[in-house]
Amino acid sequence: MIHIHIARLLFLAALTPPTCPAFAEIVPESVGHGLVSFGGYQTKQTKSLADIPQAVVARLDVHLKKRLGETQYAHLKFSGAQLLDAHSKNDESNVPAYILQFDFELPGTPRIIFPAEIWLKSDASVIKEINLPAYANSTNKQVFHNFKEFTELIARRGFLEKNMAYVLEHNEDGVIVKKGLFERNMTVRLEYYEKLDTLAWVYTKILSDNSYTTEMKSIVINAYSGKIIRTLKSRAIR
Repeated sequence: MIHIHIARLLFLAALTPPTCPAFAEIVPESVGHGLVSFGGYQTKQTKSLADIPQAVVARLDVHLKKRLGETQYAHLKFSGAQLLDAHSKNDESNVPAYILQFDFELPGTPRIIFPAEIWLKSDASVIKEINLPAYANSTNKQVFHNFKEFTELIARRGFLEKNMAYVLEHNEDGVIVKKGLFERNMTVRLEYYEKLDTLAWVYTKILSDNSYTTEMKSIVINAYSGKIIRTLKSRAIR
């Protein structure tokens, strides 16, 4: 059965694509999962599966094991849920009765917890599938690559040529050493790409920032194959 676990994640609103509400930041702070609002529907939040009918939980359990496979399912922890008063309004097919949120732990260092969710009707039928790959039916998603493994790849694409710095530390002899290279104005996050059914690393760097707009450039890399999915530029207006 699904176990309860509360995750810590950071959401950076300024860089969140409107079509991908959930992503994991590779930073230590957190504000948790986001909430979905539906006009005209009352919503209740819960951290307990006891507030959800046992038949719904059991059917969901079967569905997730079938999609993710036993191995990946074991890394999924229940985090919370939104309960909507949509039980008698299922003619509105896009409105769920339950939005269940999970924390999915991925291998590697630093520890990465990806926020996943699934939308269900009152009978536990799926309205919106969980934003994780269908691992059980995939043979090319067995090895997950840490974001650090693609440093050379993004460097060749011009992502590490500006604003570089080193973490400086003293060794046992008191000599200053360069501990690690990092990009001052770059963030790294993990997203689910539904069309490719894959998780992907998104590296975003700030090109310019003034009082009115922030210009950014991103490169998206498949976290399993290492292939570049796309590069794009974007602008945030204050």
